[in-house]
Amino acid sequence: MNQKLVEILNHNSDSAVTIVTWNQESPHVVNSWNSFIQIIDDNTLHIPAGGFNQTEENLLKQPAIILSITSKVVPGFNNPGTGVIVEGIGKIITAGIALENMKTKFPWARAVLEVKITKTTQTM
Repeated sequence: MNQKLVEILNHNSDSAVTIVTWNQESPHVVNSWNSFIQIIDDNTLHIPAGGFNQTEENLLKQPAIILSITSKVVPGFNNPGTGVIVEGIGKIITAGIALENMKTKFPWARAVLEVKITKTTQTM
C-alpha cells in the first residue's frame, strides 16, 4: 500500500473521493468521502455504497476502476496538499461479512465497493 495513501486515509481531515468506472459510451463518475474508506489489507479498500447503481452495472461489464483520493492538509511533494490516483479492479459486494461489517459503521450502506489495488501514483 502506498504510504502517502495510508497517511491521507488515516488523517483526521476529510476530502471528497472521485470514483471513475466506464460503460460503453463514456466514463461514469461518483463521489464519496475519504473518511468512509476502510483499508482492509495492503491491496484492498472498502467503501460503503448507498447508491452506486451505475457503478455496479459498469463493474459487472468492465471491472477497471480509478479513484482520486486527496487531502489539502497532508504534505505533498512541495507544499501542504497531496493526491493519489488508485487504479484497480472493483466489485460491488451485496451480501456477507464485508457488508455486515460495513453496516456497523454505515447502516445506510446497501453494498460495499471493494477495490483491489493494482497501482498507485502520487500526483502532487
